[in-house]
Amino acid sequence: MLVRLSPAQRDLLLDHLHFGNRPVRGSHTLRTALDTATLADQRYEVDMSAEMVEAASFLLRFASAGDGPRREDSRSFDAAHILGPRQQTHRERLMSALAAGAEIREVRSFHDAAHRPRHGNDPKPWVITDTALNAEFRLPDDDVHPVWPLQPVLVISDSLSDDPVGLHPCRVPLRHLPSVLFTAKEYQLAPLVLLDDRSYATFKLRHMPRRPGLIVVCADLDDASTYPRGAVIAAEAVLRAGQDLSWLHLRMHDATECQYLPLDDLLTGDISDPPPPTGS
Repeated sequence: MLVRLSPAQRDLLLDHLHFGNRPVRGSHTLRTALDTATLADQRYEVDMSAEMVEAASFLLRFASAGDGPRREDSRSFDAAHILGPRQQTHRERLMSALAAGAEIREVRSFHDAAHRPRHGNDPKPWVITDTALNAEFRLPDDDVHPVWPLQPVLVISDSLSDDPVGLHPCRVPLRHLPSVLFTAKEYQLAPLVLLDDRSYATFKLRHMPRRPGLIVVCADLDDASTYPRGAVIAAEAVLRAGQDLSWLHLRMHDATECQYLPLDDLLTGDISDPPPPTGS
C-alpha cells in the first residue's frame, strides 16, 4: 500500500522509532521505509505492508494519547489506511484483531486490555489492571490498540531432526512443526516460514493462502523442478541446506524486528548474496 505522509508525520514516526518507543511488529521495516522515502509534491511516499501500517497507526495513536493535538492526524490515518479499506469501525477492527491473535494494549502504558463490556453498548468495554494500585480501569476503544506479538520463525518439516534445514546455531526462536500439524493461524502470524522441500507435497495439500516471507530450503538445487515448485506456492526464495546461510540469518533477524541481535552486529561480517526470486 502506498501511503503519503506529510513531513511532520514522517518526522514524528521516525522520532519515536529512533528512540525505540513501544516496539511493535512491523516497526523495524517501517523505520527503514521511512528513512528511504522520497519527497514528492510535499509528501513522502512510503510503500507499506499491512504490518507497517499497523505499526504506524500505533505510533501515531501513542503520540496523540490523551486526545493531544495530533489526535486528528491519528484518526485520519486510520480512516484512510485501516478502517476505510477494511470497511470496519474501530471497535470491529479491535474485535477482529483480537479474534485473529492480536493483543489489545492500552496505548500509553502498554498494559494488556481485556474485553469485558458491562452491556451491549458499553462505551468503555476494555479493562486494564494496575497491580501497583490494585485497581481496574475501564477504557474506551480510542484508548486501546491491537498489537501483534512477535512469533517464532516457523519451520515446516516432517524430518525428525532437530535442525532439518541446517540453521544451527541460531539466535532467532524457531518453531518446528510437521506439515500436517501447524495451524492456519500459526502460518499467518509467523514472521517468516521456512519450508523443508522434502515436505513440499504434503504442505501443498494444505492449500495455505499465499503470504510474503515463505522460503523453501532443499537438499539439491540441481533438481530442475525445485524452482518451479517454489514459484507455484509463491515462495520468496529457494535455498540449499548447508550452503552459506548468512543471507537467511540476516533475513530472519530482519523479519523478527532485530529483537535478538542488533542489525549493526549482523552487518559486521560477509553476507552472502540474496538468492534469485523463484519467478526469475
